Amino acid sequence: ATLAVRAALSRLGCPYVWGATGPDRFDCSGLVKWAYAQAGVPLPRTTYEQITEGVAVPRSQVRPGDLVFPHPGHVQLAIGGGLVVEAPYAGAAVRISPLAGEVAIRRVR
Repeated sequence: ATLAVRAALSRLGCPYVWGATGPDRFDCSGLVKWAYAQAGVPLPRTTYEQITEGVAVPRSQVRPGDLVFPHPGHVQLAIGGGLVVEAPYAGAAVRISPLAGEVAIRRVR
């Protein structure tokens, strides 16, 4: 998970492009898939597939590397300190954001 977090953080500032999976442009699930691939962990391509991976964990137990789903159709990567890294939407770039209050969280290894 640490390697995936480092990989995702190395992409800060890369543009959001719907359907892109890196290494220089990403959509939300593409960033998470690419980051975990750098750590040697294969993940499915889409948010709807990624939310079925791993095991559910409560927000109180979130750890760096956990997949965070703030709403249907969007995934972020927890980085610690109440923060996530994400490719948020068209016109924006990969960025660090606060962890939302109501989220689904999945832990993959």
